Amino acid sequence: MKTRAKKPAASKPNSQTALAAGERQHALPPSESNPPGLFVLPEDASPESRILTLPHPATSRPTRYFLDPARGFFEFTRVSAPKKTCRSVMLVSGAKQDGTGDARDTEGGEGKEEREAEQEDDEEGYVLQSPDLFVATPIDPLFILLPALWPTGNLDHREEWSTFDDKLFPNNDEDVRYKHLRSVFRSGSEAGKSLEKRMEARMRDACDAIEMGDETSYTLNLKKLAGVVYEKAERVVAAGLPASMEDHFIKRALEAPEQSVKNEESSGLRTADESPDPEPTVVVGPNGARFKISHLAHLLRLRTALRYLSSTLLSASLTRCLQRHFDSGFINFMPLTVYLAEVAELKAEAHALRSISDNISRKRGILDDEEALGRAEVKKRKKEEGEVKRKGMSAGVKRLGKVDVGGMKKMSDFFGKKS
Repeated sequence: MKTRAKKPAASKPNSQTALAAGERQHALPPSESNPPGLFVLPEDASPESRILTLPHPATSRPTRYFLDPARGFFEFTRVSAPKKTCRSVMLVSGAKQDGTGDARDTEGGEGKEEREAEQEDDEEGYVLQSPDLFVATPIDPLFILLPALWPTGNLDHREEWSTFDDKLFPNNDEDVRYKHLRSVFRSGSEAGKSLEKRMEARMRDACDAIEMGDETSYTLNLKKLAGVVYEKAERVVAAGLPASMEDHFIKRALEAPEQSVKNEESSGLRTADESPDPEPTVVVGPNGARFKISHLAHLLRLRTALRYLSSTLLSASLTRCLQRHFDSGFINFMPLTVYLAEVAELKAEAHALRSISDNISRKRGILDDEEALGRAEVKKRKKEEGEVKRKGMSAGVKRLGKVDVGGMKKMSDFFGKKS
């Protein structure tokens, strides 16, 4: 028995070799498990700038900060892109703007070849899959000192007097929280000495000081610290809250639910002017007190700013201690508290009325369904009875039922009374 052997396929060494070379040339490197981040640092930073690890003011956890001894501390704020929008960042070094050229382009071909070789060696791009930016934003040095002024283990909040160095470096070389900052102070540079003086002056703004010979001892004064935080909150309000915070925390919180005239009169929260006004400027509470909407909005913005600063830069125990000074020593939030309580009561009533209306509509729908179900059952029963009756008829009766009797007289006409 003979068998046929297939001819070997014609090989294409040139094309396959070229394809393999192209694959090797354009192969992408594997993705990194720990990709680098994109940091935006201050412009014209001094050569002595560095990144330090210091305790966070609110949590005391080690956190990275950017320090320029001549300008102060900067914290890294993460700016994230919307999750619904897929974005990435491509970084290329040595890129030129449109319309700009290199002086070597005017030279001969040898200079152009050198420039292209340099670009191939130096201008290697990098694509960041995550487009998050870490922007260095200034932070008050006082908050950097808070973990030393208010230790997390100080549960009884007792006053401790100690010098500036003892506050930051209580155990000399054994304490690792501020060791990077200590290296800046001990560097001997003028910028380091100036930074140490500025930080000690900032500590004096929030502490009580006692001169003991050549040294000065400090202890934290909660009222002074509350004043510093309150001033920062006022500056935040004066600069204006972001549009998203203004809409979510201010407008929605002050907006009362829409109700009928009867409900508004019974609740006691009505406008001072009886004429219809879509945007009242004054509201009157049940006790007759008048509140200006603009004043209430300012109080709410101030409270929102205080809560934001407290939650991001102060520990929970320190915030509880400062809250008493915020409520009593600086500004009266009672009008805002009363108004928000009344608005919450109105919203609860509106929610209850809405629930009752939904229940009535739901019950009405159930009744309509029951009536429709009853009519369907009656129709079905009549149909079944008709089918049973037709099954009981004889064949002759069924045929007679199909006869056309139109125009014929009925049997009763033949047996009627004679006229």
